[in-house]
Amino acid sequence: MESSENIKYKIEQDFIVNFGTYDVLLFAPGRANIIGEHTDYNEGFVLPFAISQGIYFYASKAQNSTAKIIAADIQETSTFDLKEDHVAKYGWEKFVFQVIEALGREKISGFNLVFGGDLPIGGGISSSSALTCGLVSLMNDLFDLGLTKDDIVRKSVEAERGYGVRGGIMDQFTIVNAIKDYAILLDCRDNSYLQIPLHLSNHSFYLFNTNVKHNLLHTDYNNRRAECEKAVEIIAKSYRPISSLRDLDISDITQIKNILDKKLFRRASFVIKENQRVMDAKQALLDDDLITLGKLLSASHEGLSHDYEVSCQELDWLVTMSSENENILGARMMGGGFGGCTINLVKGPLDQYWMDEISQMYKLNFGIDMTILPIQSGDGIQLYQS
Repeated sequence: MESSENIKYKIEQDFIVNFGTYDVLLFAPGRANIIGEHTDYNEGFVLPFAISQGIYFYASKAQNSTAKIIAADIQETSTFDLKEDHVAKYGWEKFVFQVIEALGREKISGFNLVFGGDLPIGGGISSSSALTCGLVSLMNDLFDLGLTKDDIVRKSVEAERGYGVRGGIMDQFTIVNAIKDYAILLDCRDNSYLQIPLHLSNHSFYLFNTNVKHNLLHTDYNNRRAECEKAVEIIAKSYRPISSLRDLDISDITQIKNILDKKLFRRASFVIKENQRVMDAKQALLDDDLITLGKLLSASHEGLSHDYEVSCQELDWLVTMSSENENILGARMMGGGFGGCTINLVKGPLDQYWMDEISQMYKLNFGIDMTILPIQSGDGIQLYQS
């Protein structure tokens, strides 16, 4: 695995060769979510942390209104005049345009930018939010926009929703506000939060990347949100007034079963149970009870796969394999679903022989390579130079 310093150096050299001296160097991390999936847009609770992998941004102001951008990882470029209309394709270029529109095109002049890093695209560790938050923070510093952290989160969410994904606020909030060795217990209703210490001792988290690429715009992600909104509408009319599934707890499940169809009941009951699992996970971390935390992860995956139906055969297979390893205390799919990663709570380092064996079995079963990535917590967005 290539070191972050080597990656950073390569991107820096790419900028220097193409543009000369840079004005800003910024790092935006990816995020891992311990538990609390699909709860954020239901005004519920989540428990994420920033990871040490992420995206580096090198940028300088231009002397004209032209933006020149290089996506170093895939060696794609984009050049356009900010004073002219330009239609961006979906992909990283579209995110750039959505950020510029969210911030206000009149506030931004020409710039040169090279970005890249070590976040798997479509892996469920929020590469798109790292890109978006990094771009908003970069523009804020490069053009002295005076945005606060809350502003950066808000503008990043606006930009991503302009892309077409009706996500919540968890990813952006974590990427901006994370602290190394802490997870964030975030209340997605009012954005209040607690920093929860990650006392993992000799335990750690690993991501198993299916390398099944997902684009949340072209999956059932938005449908799940619509289904939850429909459930809220029915419950508010036929049971009691609520504004989101957050307003319900475990004691309500029996009552709503009688008024929702089977599909909507599965969606709603998952969200209710997942919110409770987040609170139980917070307590498990505070009690240094990692066995309980592992069981909560496994229960979360069961619900995501069978009740919320956002898993896939590759994710389910990896979780099953993890359950057979006594050193893995729990595992679940992480992120929007339909591909991406599982997050695994592991006692000690994973045995290399076992990792090689499961990788070979995965390739035999699905015809693609999986990737195993140990992760550590890290700080949120870091501005190195301006």
